[in-house]
Amino acid sequence: MREFRADTASRRNLPGPLLFALAFAILMAVVAGGCGNDPFDPDSVPNQAPVARIFISPNEAGLDLNPTSYYRRTFSWSGTDPDGCVVEYYVSIATTLGEEAPWGVTTETDTTMTFTTDDEGDAMALVKVACRDDRGALSDTASQFIPLKNFPPVINFQADFDTFTWSYGSASLRFFAIDLDGNETMSDSILYYLDTADTLLPPLAEGEPGADPNLRPVRMAFQAPDEGLFEVGLHDIANPGTRTLTVAVSDEADAVTKFDWTWESLPVLGDVLVLDDVTGDYDVPVQQAAMDSIFGPGNWSRYDLEAGLPDRLWVLTETLRQFPAAFWYTGSSPSYNLRDAVPILTDYLAPTESGVEAGRLLLACKTVVGSTTIRLSSVFVQETLGISQVAAPATMFVIPIDKKALPLIPSLPELRPMSAYGTAIGLMPVNGSEAIYQLEYHRYTPRPPFEPYVGVRMPASATGETARAVTISCQLEFMMLEDVVSALRGIFSDEMGVDLP
Repeated sequence: MREFRADTASRRNLPGPLLFALAFAILMAVVAGGCGNDPFDPDSVPNQAPVARIFISPNEAGLDLNPTSYYRRTFSWSGTDPDGCVVEYYVSIATTLGEEAPWGVTTETDTTMTFTTDDEGDAMALVKVACRDDRGALSDTASQFIPLKNFPPVINFQADFDTFTWSYGSASLRFFAIDLDGNETMSDSILYYLDTADTLLPPLAEGEPGADPNLRPVRMAFQAPDEGLFEVGLHDIANPGTRTLTVAVSDEADAVTKFDWTWESLPVLGDVLVLDDVTGDYDVPVQQAAMDSIFGPGNWSRYDLEAGLPDRLWVLTETLRQFPAAFWYTGSSPSYNLRDAVPILTDYLAPTESGVEAGRLLLACKTVVGSTTIRLSSVFVQETLGISQVAAPATMFVIPIDKKALPLIPSLPELRPMSAYGTAIGLMPVNGSEAIYQLEYHRYTPRPPFEPYVGVRMPASATGETARAVTISCQLEFMMLEDVVSALRGIFSDEMGVDLP
């Protein structure tokens, strides 16, 4: 036992380096025993073939493919290899059914092509794809039939265009055209013509002599080709009645899209155009009844402004120029239509274009001046209408049932209110104009009392000229009908020189 302990003690006393050397020798012996076989050969493992795929999305039903555009069609494919990587693809794209297409070799994963469609606007592609991996294995061939189609252009009104159902001899329409194949596949121009045109005649470019949509198709370039925007302006629509405009656009695959719009082209009746700028029909018993009395029912022209001004103000200009005189009346609220039409009315009354006769205007508007929510141009109010922009009195007031608008010209009648709902505002004539109506004495707030003018003509009768403009600031719809009939007759005939029946 002592000897055993002595041996043990002696081993415990072995130096550290010697112990490390002994452990390392044992480890090397173990490793050497495990390295006796040949090195690993990757080729000894069977190579798995790659898989090729084509990317085409089915339709919602999942049964057939939706036809896709023939223009700049992009086909995509991919390949996967479970034990390596794909190094190249073999692609064949046939464009005729039953015919083989040559194979090409590529490392790309897509291609973009444009096809030629047949007479029906159809085409096809039969796409075949295979791939090879880094150890030379080939995939099975993936195959996909893809129907291709030309999509005809689409035409519609621009989003901010308000359609119309009637006009007087002129009209403006704004359209857009798009092509799902790409707007570059559309023609760079459109054709347009009215239903009176001979569509067998060859089209003429807009602006050429004889390019009249009443007679033949007219060709016009897109005003904004990138956006597919265009605008058709119709001047001098030949015949009153139901009219249809056709616009057409084609594409490079010879598809033609037509768009029709039908409306009523109203005839010019009488020498006075009535511009009805009130909401509702409470003007029917007075203003419209008065026109019936003067011109005969159905024998005068009315422009309904309840839906606003035309999309292009030149349409209003050309409409007004068809009439020697215009009668514009507003309701109890300020008129944005009147404000926006001031340049048109100015040109109508004093045209700058040579050869155009000046028109005349009767304006019945209680908000023409004063503290309204909108203000008319000071130049128009003072120089064209002949009144100051400063009202007297400066606030609106109710016309008492027992107060009349008294004429200051013998040929005009009194205007008697039939209710106390009508309102007016005092007008102050400027130099060169003349007051023609004055409201009876009444106390207003604030004092002192006024006897305000509520009718002014421009220029004054002393000049010997007919009135270019007559302004009435009391609401005629609240005056006695027989008085309004007599007043309109006197103003149209004696002051404005309009020929009446």
